[in-house]
Amino acid sequence: MSYDLILATVSLEGSAERLVQLDPAERRRRTVVAARDYDAAGLWAIVEARLVLQGRAGARVSPRTLESYRQGLAALLRWAQPAGVSLLRPRPDEGSAYARWLEGQKYSPSTVNVRLAAARAVYAALRWAGATEASPFSDVRGASDPTPRWEKRSPYTKSEIDTLLQHADPQERVYVLLGADCGLRNSEMSSLRRDDVHLNVEQPRITILGKGGRRQSVGLSRRAEQALKIWLAATPNFGPWVLMLRSRSGIRDSLVRLCRRADVRYEGREVHGLRHTAGTRTYNETTDLLSVRDHLRHASTETSEIYVQYARKSKAVNRDW
Repeated sequence: MSYDLILATVSLEGSAERLVQLDPAERRRRTVVAARDYDAAGLWAIVEARLVLQGRAGARVSPRTLESYRQGLAALLRWAQPAGVSLLRPRPDEGSAYARWLEGQKYSPSTVNVRLAAARAVYAALRWAGATEASPFSDVRGASDPTPRWEKRSPYTKSEIDTLLQHADPQERVYVLLGADCGLRNSEMSSLRRDDVHLNVEQPRITILGKGGRRQSVGLSRRAEQALKIWLAATPNFGPWVLMLRSRSGIRDSLVRLCRRADVRYEGREVHGLRHTAGTRTYNETTDLLSVRDHLRHASTETSEIYVQYARKSKAVNRDW
């Protein structure tokens, strides 16, 4: 585990431990006051502590999960406070009313469900603290999404990746190839450390902290290996991280600018579209879902099946008839 991750873990454990050590009546009192006052910081302390103590990942809960739940709490408060909704004594159907409000904000169906998951986490924390017995979101789900998964965020084509690389600076080449060749997620790129890049070995690879806090090894393409060599040699004193872009939004904004320079469409693909490029190319070249699963580090081939659809979209079956 990296030193920074150890520090983050210790901080999370410490915050949770301080709440646990409180007298239960005092913890309940603080939670009731925070809910009554729509106090985002006070409520987040309870939610975070409950995630660390009782969540499946424990203190290794990912920064991305914490960020998502914190944004979900903020959205819940933006809805509840102006409407005068009591967090501790919600009326019947207010969970469904919140789901409809989220849909009215033009959030995508997937984002609505993420926000509802965060709301369930908030109420799990409130119940854990003894502040309420309410569970208004237990049976609430967002409206079904009519758009197939493979039409939401399509991959970049091979020619588009080549065009991006022609216009990219050394750092941009690194993250484009980490995504398009190696299948890394945005958060995995921004958290990649230099001591997790292994270039002087028979099979050059990187070691990443993937979903669920699992350490995973990812092989490098030759051009990704070369891009990393050039970038790391040019920035020997930068620090422990591979990229200067230290956040998901930093990589996103950089790719937006690169796409504009290269005249390549960003909308509908975004950063995650680079990962879709890796998965689609893997399937096109192998026609093997197990290869896609292993390359993208999916838990099962069910997740990998989307790349069959991407591959089918690339050319109509009757095109050459």
